[in-house]
Amino acid sequence: MKTAVLVGATGGIASQLKKSLEENDYKIVSVSRTKGIICDLTDKKQIDEALKEIRQEVEKIDLLINASGVATYKNLINVFDEEMIDAYMINVIAPAIFIRELIPLMSHKNALVVNIGSGAGTIPMKGRSIYCSTKYALRGLSLSLSEEYGGKYPEFSHITLGSTLTDFGPLTLEEKQKQAGSGKAYFPIEFVIRKLMEIIKSDEREPEVVLFPSEHGFGDWKKPE
Repeated sequence: MKTAVLVGATGGIASQLKKSLEENDYKIVSVSRTKGIICDLTDKKQIDEALKEIRQEVEKIDLLINASGVATYKNLINVFDEEMIDAYMINVIAPAIFIRELIPLMSHKNALVVNIGSGAGTIPMKGRSIYCSTKYALRGLSLSLSEEYGGKYPEFSHITLGSTLTDFGPLTLEEKQKQAGSGKAYFPIEFVIRKLMEIIKSDEREPEVVLFPSEHGFGDWKKPE
């Protein structure tokens, strides 16, 4: 049985991915605010304690998935210091710490780190400067680690993911479903999970996989005004 550590395990994508991994005989070590190993990713002490628990529970990790995220959709002038710090902790610093500390358990063949990013890490958008900058940073981290560990393990795969039908962000799932019905580009979550599992199972992983719904026949995309 393989072991996967899933950070941010209760989000819409992560919770569905957890089920799919379990169906494929993975032992899941979940890290989240409410289930599994309890951890507030804005708190370095809690991160350290979570890492200690992981090391006590497993000796080898086949798959590390950084799926945590917070959407800070505000003009910069309206972003409070705490919101800014939390966004960077959750979206960038916590994933970097988990990678750094768990890499020693991932030096074996086929070990993989998956960082679930966003199209916002490639497209600048007004009203989302903090969110976009954190996603640019996560993407840069993951792609740079692919270079650092080229030819070695673990491998790294960054998922540049377009809008998906979950509760993530300021809109509810129901509001997004209504927009999707009017032609706005959103991925069904089942499609995203299927693609993620293809990447995880593949013998040839790419440093970056770009998935935008409009390029796969799911509506028309327009840059937010």
